[in-house]
Amino acid sequence: MISVYATRWRRDWQRGDDGRGHLDLGRLEEFYNLFQEQLPRVLTRVVHEPDQVAFPPLARETQATSQMADLPVTRAELWLFALPSDQVVAALDLDFRGPALGVDATRTINVLEHGAYGSVSIAGTSIEELIADLARSADAEEIDTSTLLPPERHQIVFTEGIGDVVTPGGPADRGDTVREAIALVLYRSDPPFREEFMPVRFPTGLNTEPAIGAVTPYVSLLSGHPEYVENSVFLTVVQAVGTSARFRQIWHRAHGRVQDFRAIQAKDVGVETRDTMEFLADELGNLELELSFSVEASADLGLLIPLLRIESFHKDLYAAMELRERAETVSRMFTRLDASIRSELTAIEIRERHADEERRLRRNAAASVLSFIAVPLGFLLAFFGISGKEVHVEWSIFDLGHYLVVYLAAAVLAITPLAAFVFLNGRAWLKNRIVKRTRDRRVARELVSR
Repeated sequence: MISVYATRWRRDWQRGDDGRGHLDLGRLEEFYNLFQEQLPRVLTRVVHEPDQVAFPPLARETQATSQMADLPVTRAELWLFALPSDQVVAALDLDFRGPALGVDATRTINVLEHGAYGSVSIAGTSIEELIADLARSADAEEIDTSTLLPPERHQIVFTEGIGDVVTPGGPADRGDTVREAIALVLYRSDPPFREEFMPVRFPTGLNTEPAIGAVTPYVSLLSGHPEYVENSVFLTVVQAVGTSARFRQIWHRAHGRVQDFRAIQAKDVGVETRDTMEFLADELGNLELELSFSVEASADLGLLIPLLRIESFHKDLYAAMELRERAETVSRMFTRLDASIRSELTAIEIRERHADEERRLRRNAAASVLSFIAVPLGFLLAFFGISGKEVHVEWSIFDLGHYLVVYLAAAVLAITPLAAFVFLNGRAWLKNRIVKRTRDRRVARELVSR
């Protein structure tokens, strides 16, 4: 049984081992060599003594069951992988002896239950601590301070046989012993069970007599397959678990950006600026790229490994984990968020145009006021500063009897800029004021309604 866990660690996958020295990939070797940059790589592999493996009590147990205390473990290994997305994935590989699943599946069910909750220790050290030590030794980067394992995990059960009752025609036509054994292992509950809530998928390439392959979102069961197929299934599950973990991280970041966007709208209605939208737009682009590279790109293993058995398992596993559907949901959320940001940017551009128009009108008004003062004053200073018969030293500059025409001309020069401003910009200024008052009233109503 192999329990594959997502971790809180990341590491540059290009510095890792490609895994060929640890896994027998058989006839698939050439394809993994060709596309190794798009597949998981082994960072490290540690072999532990089987007698050091223990199964502490689960949360609802006061002490470990006698079956788990006497479990005959024959091999124990801990793996650490790095995906192209830099996500680190761990795998606990245990071999143990037990009766055929069709005869008694209790021992396998108990091991699955402890593996699912990470209730396994080796030499007194918990699986979480062992994974953390391996990650640190591999120079991985910790992205979360929580010591608990992330929720993404999947288990694989490899067995030599299910039971004695086997009928031809595929899993759907096999005897009750086989179907009940599969149900017990995959659901860890006694039949009858309701498949519509978590249906078992039987990949077509893995179910040819006498071989069996069954997949659910959390447990897969294989029997009667060659070692290179089992190892390929193992790497496929590693990639699926790591992809699911990256998807969760992307989804949380996307949800946080949506909350930020809503907070901006709720707090500053109608006064958003380009600066407030810049970070959201940049982060949205990064998340879309990360979703495409880390999640969607890994959905079609058939493009890399042209083998029906592996491709059919990969498709059914991703369908059971609903990774494609979840990626499409987040992609739609990105599309809608992008549309909302574009709408906000359009509104910002409109407000900026109104602001530019208002600034232009203010500049024109200021220029008109300055002209109202400066032009007539300059005219009068120029007139009274000349040496001519029109200006007599004995006459006061305020003597309207002699200078009435001059002051009338200065008045005309003063009024001309104001008249030109009102004629050219008065309608635009009035319209701009009306639009501003209307917008302010709408913003006030929006704030009151919230």
